[in-house]
Amino acid sequence: MRDDAPDFRLTVRRGRVRAIDWNPWLAGSGPMAMLLAARGRAGVAIADLTVVRDGDVVAEAIVRFLTGDRPAARARIATWARDVGYRRLWLPGDLLELPGPAEGLAETTCSGCAARFADAAPGFWAGVRASGRFPALCPLCGGDLPQWRVRVADPASPPRAATVSEHGRPERPTSRGETRR
Repeated sequence: MRDDAPDFRLTVRRGRVRAIDWNPWLAGSGPMAMLLAARGRAGVAIADLTVVRDGDVVAEAIVRFLTGDRPAARARIATWARDVGYRRLWLPGDLLELPGPAEGLAETTCSGCAARFADAAPGFWAGVRASGRFPALCPLCGGDLPQWRVRVADPASPPRAATVSEHGRPERPTSRGETRR
């Protein structure tokens, strides 16, 4: 990959963000630009995201829309960037200072096998901050995981989905809010 290549390709469709590693084979111009424009007309936003790091954690994200630059897509990307832990989000013509991560219960559902995942463990959040996105592949079927959504949950109530952390090992909350394996 080139040194100036983006880190991720983001897709926003029906309010869900998907983040995949950027690859040179992804469409960006030329004859494929017609297909990108068609996706934008269909309400899909596609953007390249470049990560700026502060040491080993993500600090800022620079977004370049390829299609679908609309207020709803910008808002959804901003929410996702805040949840991941970015402090600043650079959008075309705009800079957003983000309040910082909540580190609550994060949830998603696999688009392949429909398994539901949730996690709030410190190790999970450390991995998210280091990688710049939530886990993107299902550990059961290898299917696509839409980027996770953070829920503000009562620590005394159990998660609504299977909690998986640190390479797929289940964690269970104790009565004091701690986790055990």
